[in-house]
Amino acid sequence: MNTANKLTVLRILLIPLFLLALLLPAWWAAFLPYSHWIAALIFLAAAITDILDGNYARRHNVVTDFGKLMDPIADKLLIVAAFVMLSCTTDPLHPRYLLHPVVTILFIAREFLISGVRQIAASKGVVIAAAKLGKFKTLFQDIVVMSLLLYDEFPFRYLNPYLWILVEILIYVALALSIVSAIEYIVKNKGVLNLHDC
Repeated sequence: MNTANKLTVLRILLIPLFLLALLLPAWWAAFLPYSHWIAALIFLAAAITDILDGNYARRHNVVTDFGKLMDPIADKLLIVAAFVMLSCTTDPLHPRYLLHPVVTILFIAREFLISGVRQIAASKGVVIAAAKLGKFKTLFQDIVVMSLLLYDEFPFRYLNPYLWILVEILIYVALALSIVSAIEYIVKNKGVLNLHDC
């Protein structure tokens, strides 16, 4: 297994650790008060592997079928896990969600849609490369996840009512990029879908 594929596998292995950091019961707080920082660092490490594995594979010409299959799966597992966890409460003493469930559903629906298009393309022997807008979308999603994870840790946040507004703007920019990039993706690859046969 080459280095790029090892990075992809590492990203998948980091997901359970990320979930564990967020699922630590409230009574553990006395022993591990920085679980959101730990979760944020794990997520950041996983996101960095997403950048490194593709760059390494292209630079060293070691693109493999395993990488083509598992890299997008690892990406989607990571971001879906983060969005779902941020849409539910992990603290029974302070039930709330940081990300509205409807927004999470839209994010996940987009990923299912694009995965479906990729699957149809793959069945026809066509490999669809990631578009620049899609990469920009991923970057914004990562920023949103980091912002939500660390929001409660931000000093003096209660004294600054505009901070949450900024976070919400980031959320809806990421959502807009998700929708627009999905439309662009489908339009560019409509030939693969044979929409006229529907």
